[in-house]
Amino acid sequence: MYMNNKSTDPVRTLEMLEIIEKLKANGYTKLVECLLDHESDCYTKKGRLNKSATTRKMGWKSKQLEDALLGMRELLGVDFGIEIDEDEEDEDEESKKD
Repeated sequence: MYMNNKSTDPVRTLEMLEIIEKLKANGYTKLVECLLDHESDCYTKKGRLNKSATTRKMGWKSKQLEDALLGMRELLGVDFGIEIDEDEEDEDEESKKD
């Protein structure tokens, strides 16, 4: 969801706007606006989500953010043909414990 302001591709811009509107329409307005308004804090220089900074900006616990991100992936997965692999999620949780 990282939006590069330097992008001049109008098709990509329209696609991103559609994604943003879909997420907002499905209850993710606060998170989407936080990510967009605090882009330099919520994303690393490489464009990866900085979960720690995002949870601080949102005033959430990490579990709340993880749940919201999963919901967003599931919602957008329908449009992009992405399936959420339950085993992959379990592996992520296990790696955090190590």
